[in-house]
Amino acid sequence: MLSQTLAVMDAGMGNVQTVDRAEGGLRIEKHTGLSADFVDFFGHVGEEGTACAMAARKVAQVTVEDVETDPVFTEPAREAILRAGSRACHSVPPATVSGACVGMASAHLEHPVPGLTAARSRTLAMLGREAGAWLVWYDRAVVMDALEHLHVLGRGRGGERVRRS
Repeated sequence: MLSQTLAVMDAGMGNVQTVDRAEGGLRIEKHTGLSADFVDFFGHVGEEGTACAMAARKVAQVTVEDVETDPVFTEPAREAILRAGSRACHSVPPATVSGACVGMASAHLEHPVPGLTAARSRTLAMLGREAGAWLVWYDRAVVMDALEHLHVLGRGRGGERVRRS
């Protein structure tokens, strides 16, 4: 999702986040072109103060045409983004069929940008839907594999109680 989002946006910097089910907010999973300071600062973001948080809350794409002037950011977040060399960003939320946000892909650009064309917006929306469906499938497959493994372990003991250590 990251490479495709960057290609559509013609950007060299970006990151992918997943929803942090334990703490809420979003957690960076993968990034490219971003400084270590950026990744440290935005390693976990809450539900306010960033474009990706707004996109997650609205489950809708968010374009920030100029980071320097957009009111979506807290001042510390704005400063961290500008220090990384980003002047504009676009966030795309992968979502489930029912409309729940399961993550975020964000592209960062080195210069202010006008709003997205309709074609870019549609392409990124399709990418978000496909990535959301894949993440739901992946989570379901991992859980089913784990349950099947536990079932095999339990049957291998002939019904004998398994002791935790």
